Amino acid sequence: MAAILMIYGCGSVGMRTARLAKEAGVEPVMGGRDAVRVAAAAGSLGLEWRTSTATDADALSRLLQGARVLVNAAGPFRRTAPALARACLRNGCHYVDVSNELATFRDAWSLDAEAQGAGVALVPGAGFATAVVEGLASHVLDRIPDADTVTIVRSSPGAVRSEGARRTASDLLAAGNWRVRDGVLAPGPNRIADFELPEGRRSAVPIGSGEMFAVAQSTGVRNVAAYFTTRTGPVISRLAVPLARTLARAGSFGPPRAGRQGTGRLGAGSGQGPAPAPSMIWVEAKNHRGAAEAGWVHGHGTDTTAVIALELAQRLGASRLSGFRTSGQLLGADYTLCLPGLRLTDF
Repeated sequence: MAAILMIYGCGSVGMRTARLAKEAGVEPVMGGRDAVRVAAAAGSLGLEWRTSTATDADALSRLLQGARVLVNAAGPFRRTAPALARACLRNGCHYVDVSNELATFRDAWSLDAEAQGAGVALVPGAGFATAVVEGLASHVLDRIPDADTVTIVRSSPGAVRSEGARRTASDLLAAGNWRVRDGVLAPGPNRIADFELPEGRRSAVPIGSGEMFAVAQSTGVRNVAAYFTTRTGPVISRLAVPLARTLARAGSFGPPRAGRQGTGRLGAGSGQGPAPAPSMIWVEAKNHRGAAEAGWVHGHGTDTTAVIALELAQRLGASRLSGFRTSGQLLGADYTLCLPGLRLTDF
């Protein structure tokens, strides 16, 4: 890309995306909120850098000067995405992020008309947590095209490690259960569900996540729900999850202090932190007669997210697309499900 690729955020995903870009012959500019941290991160890769908080409109315009595409890898995204997306609209820069928060998707979707008028594309969810889920859903729906219900279950065998990812998981928990029902986004029942997964029987928490919104948008299926598995049994989960949601909303259920490994047991949601083992996604599609098809994907969230974010940035940098788009709409299942490190199983 001749114009600047700006990568905002120097955590695990931001650094891996920047490294991949440089290996591909693209010299991105690193951006972020903390000048010391951004300078060190950019210096380790021999890259230029800029800083701006997400609350200073003038500083954000300077940050985006000359930029064609911004990749936002700085969570929690409820604090960074709205301001950065609007800065991109003002400055004619395509916006990509790696979020999985429902609020981020709804906010970007609300800006669709403005983005089309500005000639800017807004693409939240450019990572494992959304793009791969969309690809898997599309793949499963090909085998049952009259399906009217999609269920998404995400499972991770270990704790979320990065601070940004832990905060994202806390935000998802605090948001409560939302689902798409009859084509409308609505609150769902706060009930723990049990699923027979390829890894065994697991209890799962209903979560209103970005992937649920994205699958409904990209596939047109009228009923979509998402769940994250827990490491606790069904009885403890039924008792603990309502309390955990309340604490998360109050800000008392957050990540451990920096430097300490997380001990939370909610499955990883954002794909930002390095996982000790592959994250797993199960998608089932059903029709009104009760017939069902399912698929299962294993993969490393952070590595896959960096690849997807860079691919989208490069495609947008060479395109004139505008408006709200999902990553799955732009990439398609043939791309996302064939990425290195992913393993697909049909059921």
